[in-house]
Amino acid sequence: MAYPRIPQVFPLRAVSALVLLLVVGASVAQCTTRPDPRAAAEASPTAATATAAQVAQGMSPAGTAPSRPPGSPAAPSATAAPASPTAAPPSPTATPSEPRPVLPTGVLDPTNGPLRHNRLVTFYGHPFSDRMGVLGEYGPDEMVQHLKEQADLYTGADPTRPAIPTIELIASVAQGSPGPDGLYLQRTPPAIIEQYAQLAQKNNMLLLLDIQIGRGTVAADVKAIEPFLKRPYVHLAIDPEFAVKPGQVPGDEFGSIDAADIIGAARTLADIVTQNGITDKVLLVHQFVPSMITNKQLLKPMPHVELVLNVDGFGSAKVKEDDYRLLVTDEPIQYGGMKLFYKQDDPLMPPEQVLSLTPAPAVVIFQ
Repeated sequence: MAYPRIPQVFPLRAVSALVLLLVVGASVAQCTTRPDPRAAAEASPTAATATAAQVAQGMSPAGTAPSRPPGSPAAPSATAAPASPTAAPPSPTATPSEPRPVLPTGVLDPTNGPLRHNRLVTFYGHPFSDRMGVLGEYGPDEMVQHLKEQADLYTGADPTRPAIPTIELIASVAQGSPGPDGLYLQRTPPAIIEQYAQLAQKNNMLLLLDIQIGRGTVAADVKAIEPFLKRPYVHLAIDPEFAVKPGQVPGDEFGSIDAADIIGAARTLADIVTQNGITDKVLLVHQFVPSMITNKQLLKPMPHVELVLNVDGFGSAKVKEDDYRLLVTDEPIQYGGMKLFYKQDDPLMPPEQVLSLTPAPAVVIFQ
């Protein structure tokens, strides 16, 4: 069956780095002045680290089974090739002597989710468009190979936290026109999501379903993909950039969601976990300007959910480091993530530089 192409609106990420620099430099009203960055990384966790294979088998480092069946797959075998012609090559000194912790001081992860002992390395996009990320630039088999290679570079840079290759598929795509329902949104056909779910499962990967909301609601978008979220290897990402109010058009201005929307999505994921007896879920939220998440201070770690604040937007390494410090280091919730852009970031930050951030990103996404 031939599906209609899903055109993506032009994102505003091109100006996001400049916006953040202006916000920080001028100390405007919507953003408080950030303190000095932390001088040193906190001590590494003392708990034994599970291998990705143990996670896939549902075993703890000591060999005991978790309270629910496993949902996290094994990491691939190591390889030295970069994932893209523009990807950063591995460094001769890839293994840091003392890896930085992925959780802020005093923050715990009581779940049995994949981030307890692993890092996610993710390819983002949609197979119907090569403008939206890596998934649209390669066929499925070639994409999987590149993704495994990229994940291996991060495992090499921090062997204490093996990287799990993860596919981030956009499940609802924001549009520049209202469509028949007026939501400025087009949902990815379930058959396409099923194709990538099977691809992830076959290759011992995770699947992260990304929702862009448009003029709809987070709850409605989550409900639309709930059958897939019941699978132990499928997790959720929310993109506030395209969540707009009545009278607004995705892509014309920055969207936003409230902390209550995120908390509601987390509760839905927790219910799915407990009702289906599966591994705890990752909930990732993209952000690249402070206004994208209102009442952010209300976000806290929640049962059965690993919450990741992922810093989006492209730019220089200095800008991305400043963005991460502003949105993650200075506003700690639980885990941090970083998105890198193969074509727009110049130069592309290598794994060692990414993992030197505090806290070290638990999720690294490539677009």
